[in-house]
Amino acid sequence: MNFTDDVILWGQLAAALSAIGGVVYVIVKYVVVNPIKNYIDKATYQIQPGSNGGNSLPDAIKAIKKVDQKIEKLSKRVEALEDTLTPKS
Repeated sequence: MNFTDDVILWGQLAAALSAIGGVVYVIVKYVVVNPIKNYIDKATYQIQPGSNGGNSLPDAIKAIKKVDQKIEKLSKRVEALEDTLTPKS
C-alpha cells in the first residue's frame, strides 16, 4: 500500500466511525434519554414553574408570605386601635 491508499483507508475508517457514532447518538437520545426526560417531566409537572398557568408551588409560597405580612400589619394596627380605645385605669 502506498500513502494515498493509507489516506483513503483512514478517511473511510473515520467516516464509518462517524456514521456509527451518529447512529449510536440518535438511538441513545430517542430510546433512552427522551423517555427518561418525559417521565421526569410528567412526575414533576405539579411543581414546575409553568404549570397551572404560572401558579406553581414557588408562586403559592410567595403568595402565602404576602398574606402573612398583611396579617401581621393588620394585627399591629388592631392592637394600636385597641390601645387607643381602651380606657386606662
